[in-house]
Amino acid sequence: MHILGLSGGFRQGNMDGAACLIRGNSIIAAAEEERFARIKHAPGLIPLNAIKYCLSEAKISIREVDLLVFSGSTYKGIKDKLRSYFLFRFGSCPEIALVEHHLAHASSAFFVSGFKDAGILTMDLSGDGISTLLAYGKGPKITKLREFRRPNSLGAYYNLVTQYLGFNRNNDEYKVMGLSSYGKPVFDLSWLLKKDAAGYIFNLNAMRKVPAGQSFPSMQEPLYSRSFLNHFTRPRVPGSRITRYHMDFAASAQNLLEDVIVHLAVELYRLTGSRNLCVAGGVGLNCVANARLRKLPFVDNIFIPPASSDAGMAMGSALKIAVGHGCKFERLSHAYYGPGYSNTDIERALKHIKCDFRRCDNVASFTAKKISEGKIIGWFQSRMEYGPRALGARSILADPAPADMKDRINHLVKFRESFRPFAPSILEEQAAQYFDGASDAPFMTMNFDARKDKINKMRAVVHVDGTSRVQTVKRSVNPIYYDMIKHFYRLSSTPVVLNTSFNVRDEPVVCTPYQAVASFYQSGLDCLVIGDYILEKRKNKL
Repeated sequence: MHILGLSGGFRQGNMDGAACLIRGNSIIAAAEEERFARIKHAPGLIPLNAIKYCLSEAKISIREVDLLVFSGSTYKGIKDKLRSYFLFRFGSCPEIALVEHHLAHASSAFFVSGFKDAGILTMDLSGDGISTLLAYGKGPKITKLREFRRPNSLGAYYNLVTQYLGFNRNNDEYKVMGLSSYGKPVFDLSWLLKKDAAGYIFNLNAMRKVPAGQSFPSMQEPLYSRSFLNHFTRPRVPGSRITRYHMDFAASAQNLLEDVIVHLAVELYRLTGSRNLCVAGGVGLNCVANARLRKLPFVDNIFIPPASSDAGMAMGSALKIAVGHGCKFERLSHAYYGPGYSNTDIERALKHIKCDFRRCDNVASFTAKKISEGKIIGWFQSRMEYGPRALGARSILADPAPADMKDRINHLVKFRESFRPFAPSILEEQAAQYFDGASDAPFMTMNFDARKDKINKMRAVVHVDGTSRVQTVKRSVNPIYYDMIKHFYRLSSTPVVLNTSFNVRDEPVVCTPYQAVASFYQSGLDCLVIGDYILEKRKNKL
């Protein structure tokens, strides 16, 4: 049985379109439309290119898909629109099923968590009129326990904060999270978001009023109201200097969000008694809050999928339908479900571009040596990651030890703000020696405290608050990436490399060899390791 799950949509507010194809008990392919369309978050798009990729990876046509599943059950006329779209684009349309937005999020976590039962917490801006869901998963069933309806939304709260601080809402929330570590939570924002017996209440007076039938202001308009601005100074103009005030405001907003999320987790445990916890939804990408959840005394195990945003609903909706048909899935061990390219494909592309390149017999050893020499490497290997994190398939890599490496990459390669942190990839068997409590963390969804005696060996990947968003690497999951880090360990005595996504500011992560080469030449990367091929930049002679 082939099940094709979709997220995205026809409206501009439908973001993070993706497709996922399941065959029986196996996930065959999953990818985000933004990687193909080259538009971040791919707003207002049905994931046409991602669909074509999934069908190609499975070596089937649309006529061999048994069920098409869309993650949105309240969209008016959506079945008719999807049927018309598929007939127009493919000449055929499978039977269509709809899954509720937050049940798709919940399914994306629970059904691949490996847990027999779990409390499930999903949080985002909104979907199908719901912004937060508390649920209980057991066996093949997810039971809804409590829902919070928009605009009473943690996502709306963080959207508002993000925009007030001069960043783009629905895109730059992670910047607020990173900036918060530089400040102190000195502002009392409890009037804006407060805990109550049911969970939380977001003060709707802080948001601008919109015409009837419209959920939120457009992305081009301010989300906050005059009432909100009466409490604070003027909002930061995008691109202007970031001050201590902005750092402290970010810290205050982040701290309050964490307190509310912890409160929800406590309530979820009271309702379910389960010591297993699953988290999904866009707010589930807040790795600082996730770290607090992991440390709660009643949480023995926590699972957060690599694609927690709306892109993850493509997999989640397909999983829900597949489980309903009796399929069973193991714990998700990797996120490498996107396109991959053979050496033949890569060599053909490099020759077409007419760039200088050479073949290398051992790219893992070569890359480790270059990193040990202080070079910044573009790394393009195997199948692309599903989700927003670079996990050693489409990554930029560097030595984590030099104190100035973070600034070098932010300024010369990524072209982004200096406060933005980078993540460490570490050999799994060494993780606990460098980060407290780190063991199985393959998806960069949680922060861990760096051990103080190890910080000098990896200063570029330890944030100002002493934490890191860790990725543990197993050889059985990604052998070439593991071997490269192992080679670097032998050269440097540090089993860690700096890892960030292979893209520059405001662009999606690279997907194809052509995009990798373009990003290499338009940035300050020293070397591109793409399949078994090497591209290096020559220094100009004066």
